[in-house]
Amino acid sequence: MRKNILKQMAGIAAVFGLCIGMAFSAFAYEDSDKSIRSVSITVSGSIEVETKIGEEQLEIHTSGNKYSFDHYEVQNAGFRWCNDDTPVIKIFLTAADGYYFRILKASQIRLNGAEYVSATREDSAYTLVVEARLPSLETQVGEIGEAKLDGGVCTWSEAVGAGAYELKFMRKGTTLGGVQVLTERRYDGSEFMTKPAGYHFMVRPINAKDAGIKGKWTDSNEVVVNEAQAKQQKEKNASTESAGTWVEENGAWRFLLPEGVFMQNGWRRVGGEWYAFDPLGQMRTGWYLEGDKWYYLDLKTGAMLKNTVTPDGYTIGIDGVMAAPEESGKTSRPGR
Repeated sequence: MRKNILKQMAGIAAVFGLCIGMAFSAFAYEDSDKSIRSVSITVSGSIEVETKIGEEQLEIHTSGNKYSFDHYEVQNAGFRWCNDDTPVIKIFLTAADGYYFRILKASQIRLNGAEYVSATREDSAYTLVVEARLPSLETQVGEIGEAKLDGGVCTWSEAVGAGAYELKFMRKGTTLGGVQVLTERRYDGSEFMTKPAGYHFMVRPINAKDAGIKGKWTDSNEVVVNEAQAKQQKEKNASTESAGTWVEENGAWRFLLPEGVFMQNGWRRVGGEWYAFDPLGQMRTGWYLEGDKWYYLDLKTGAMLKNTVTPDGYTIGIDGVMAAPEESGKTSRPGR
């Protein structure tokens, strides 16, 4: 009966981490030495998959002046880090002169950047060895070694552990076209190079297991576009946007795209003019409310009016959005 009770007590202590291996040992520290009853350790840095074990770039910091970090030892077997590894290290702390470690339970150890496993005291309690588990390398993501912009085409090197990439195509610090999420390592941003200026892009990896984990941004080289090149790109964009065929069906106009489907539920720029299409693919005319903005589309051609006054007397801005009714001497919205 006594043996069974002792076994149960030992199991409970192991589960809750109350005893960490040194509470029942005797140490020969000096009576005049002061005790260290808590430690704080921060682990940071990175471990790159496929690098040799021992070449990881980890930084370990402690707080206070009663003890200091000495070194760490990797506990994982093998020669290189693999994608499914969970790194485990032993961190060695040394007490300052006149101090010794009186760490008897897990709650006395504060660990940031890693998970506590166990701890032991060595060298007459002047050394504390803390075993810690780092996040699995499946949740890590490597760096992008090179990002290259050639003309308007973006390419970059693969990042270990990445399942996708975020890309920002930029001109003078302004992101053009929003942030792109890509699974392939190629993006053509040439359509945005319509002004004489310098262009570049920034890209960062997204972890394959957890999309919330993202790596560092890598910047590309800069490509400078001159007046002639910008004009050429504008003409190319206009030609691409206008590609398609107008089709009249039962008095309604639709726009057939090169891929063989009709433009639906959105805007399309054709021949330098903007047109809006309903969910059925029919060209809109007259007043059109999108969100909280009013647009006016010519009753005959369907082209969006801009920087003018509508037939019923409302002012339209250069962006095609109707100004506030009072600016046109009106007291209500269109159609009221």
